[in-house]
Amino acid sequence: MARWKCVVTTLALLLAAAAMLPGQTPPAQTPPAQAKQVVAVRAGRMFDPKSGTILANQVVLITGDRITEVGPADRVKVPAGAKVIDLSRATVLPGLIDGHVHLTGGPDGLQYQMMLALYSATESLKAGFTTQVVMGTHGGGYADVELKKAIENGLFPGPRLLTAGPVITITMPGSATYPLGYKPFETNLIADGVEGMRAAVRGLAHYGVDHVKIQTTGPFYFKANGEMVNQGLTSLEEIKAVVDEAHRRGLFVASHTYGGEGLKTAIAAGVDDIQHATAADDADIKMFVEKNLPVTMTILDHRQDEPGDLKKWAPYSRYRLAEQTWKKMLAAGVKLGFGSGAAPPPERVFNAECFCSHGVQAEMFPIFVKWGATPLYTLRMATTVNAEIIGKQDSVGTIEKGKFADLIAVAGDPLQDITEMQRVKFVMKGGAVVRDDMTPAQ
Repeated sequence: MARWKCVVTTLALLLAAAAMLPGQTPPAQTPPAQAKQVVAVRAGRMFDPKSGTILANQVVLITGDRITEVGPADRVKVPAGAKVIDLSRATVLPGLIDGHVHLTGGPDGLQYQMMLALYSATESLKAGFTTQVVMGTHGGGYADVELKKAIENGLFPGPRLLTAGPVITITMPGSATYPLGYKPFETNLIADGVEGMRAAVRGLAHYGVDHVKIQTTGPFYFKANGEMVNQGLTSLEEIKAVVDEAHRRGLFVASHTYGGEGLKTAIAAGVDDIQHATAADDADIKMFVEKNLPVTMTILDHRQDEPGDLKKWAPYSRYRLAEQTWKKMLAAGVKLGFGSGAAPPPERVFNAECFCSHGVQAEMFPIFVKWGATPLYTLRMATTVNAEIIGKQDSVGTIEKGKFADLIAVAGDPLQDITEMQRVKFVMKGGAVVRDDMTPAQ
């Protein structure tokens, strides 16, 4: 048998040689793949969300897009030939996670929506939000899914995106224009009934979303006594159908929900992440704790809308109610996520100076501290807590071996001055530096 193997091998070599044209040389062997360069980040101070402390004089080793080693400089040695990034005068933190953003919005064409999505995502990335959870495209169709594909294919740098596509909502009560020979523009995915909801989820999954966003409350107003009244939209059976269909396809479900019946049905139906919960009552808050159900309350959008609310219902507004509700949830021990609600202008303008919302959502950190949270608590909201809410705790949220090399840096100590988070000077996503206003030019 060994003899025949030798003969076959020899014949194969002769045939290969005979097949070559005169003057040809044998094809060169493929050179072995070059080892990826190691990047070493020297961190003068490093925030560890798990221990809640600032660790001094740390070294983070990175190969490709992952962290391969991290620890004190006297233990973790920088390999010869490694590229060194000197952040020895800075505080290094894990990349932040914004659990509620909108990258698109409005009735403009999809080409424009794609440009909006790219601009929005990268502005937030430069502010340190290396992971962003899109909570509906608001008229942008599947622009978030397409943008995610482009980023993952390496066409340009961008954040990690968890996409939702259009929000699922029922045929809404309101004053829509009756169509005369044309279909009015709809920003959301309209679905009615249990089977309609299931079909909507299947459609979303077909086009590649990471999760499902459903709207369970609609029109609202404030009574003279300050009570916020919210009209429930989807029925319990419809929400259960969404949750069941989404979970069967490996998707989690988030809901736009302010309060009232729509909140109680969302809780009962098993929604995974409640967005807003602005008007949650004591019974709702108790259920959040019992079910360990996370709540991501956006507040900068409520702050922006407060002048309009006060014109209608002074002295009551969603922003003022949000403060009361959030403080109750904090005291009760509700799992609270960090989500800004950032969206392209003019729909959302959190900061008039820049006429923007993406890039300035860190304004939430000092507000939460003002409302009674510690700086440590707020930093955990945007790192470890959010990573757990979106099911990505094994890859993001902390600076640990095996996780993505998503690092940011600020000059001061955010545990002492949380406003430092509004002055991010260095951003790395997956081992690639996307912003550096801190290290000397090489």
